[in-house]
Amino acid sequence: MNTSLRIGVLKLADSAPVIMGRQQGIFAHHGLETEIVVSPSWANIADGLAWNRLDAAVIFAPLAMMTALGRRGHDTGLRPLGRISRGGNTIMLRGVNPVEGAWNAGRQGRQAFDLWSATIGRKPRIAVVHMYSTHLLILRRFLNMIDVSMEDEIDLSVMPPTDMIHALAENAIDGGCVGPPWGTEAEQLGLAFRVGGSATVLPGHVEKIIVASGKLLSCDATARRMSHALRDAIAFCQQPDHHADIARALAAPVAAGGLTLPLAATDAILPGGDARECVTFAGGSLLPSDLDWIISDMTALGWVDDAEHQMLMRWIGPIPADPPHACARSL
Repeated sequence: MNTSLRIGVLKLADSAPVIMGRQQGIFAHHGLETEIVVSPSWANIADGLAWNRLDAAVIFAPLAMMTALGRRGHDTGLRPLGRISRGGNTIMLRGVNPVEGAWNAGRQGRQAFDLWSATIGRKPRIAVVHMYSTHLLILRRFLNMIDVSMEDEIDLSVMPPTDMIHALAENAIDGGCVGPPWGTEAEQLGLAFRVGGSATVLPGHVEKIIVASGKLLSCDATARRMSHALRDAIAFCQQPDHHADIARALAAPVAAGGLTLPLAATDAILPGGDARECVTFAGGSLLPSDLDWIISDMTALGWVDDAEHQMLMRWIGPIPADPPHACARSL
């Protein structure tokens, strides 16, 4: 009997290739049975990978690499299968923008921050979705661009992306850096305004990747089938004619195979949408150039040492060929 592969995702538009891969029968076409596990937080995703409760997951590279290094309390052979998306993160703040549009680097951005933070009356509370996230790295780079210290001039907190909308509405946070479609949803609801994000800080940066754990690590042939299926699913998501179908699929309830995403915001941030921070689906193998900036920032923050830096550069590589006896069971 075939064994189902469990793929972890969050309620984010970056998860579209996995959702559509299952709904469109792409995984089945490649001989894969899949169960999509919609997790409540990135911590759940990381623990699922570390403890083999998930066989694959859509995840951002910093958390994947820290999990591979054993930072979730357990050594793991976690490895990347390929890219999923680029860009799409939004830095949003509560209240009224003191200037028009995104904040410029340097003195103008610093002045805008001072005018905005003066209306808060205390050190602003800014949320990211995980400490080991591209969102934190993008936020840190943005604040550096406008001469604001992340360590000294804001209070940083962590919460799942879906919780940020409620937290903004309740004034529990003053802003955040979040993935699609939640930043655009906050804008559309009038809860926050955009000051920057992926497009202004590091255009085209790799955002989500897919990694293998559990059963996928025990059979390289199955991992390659998964990679090929994802290639086809990403190609499906890249087609402009599929835009509306993808938005509706992601907005469907979880029980119906969707992610319960807000339809209007999701439509706006998909490729070809009119949001300022659109997600781009981009497949293929990870390259050192995709991760250079991430690993450098992680090292600068003290997350990894020089030896781990070198280990992470070796983490990227092709899936090796199976020995004849490697796969005891077809998935």
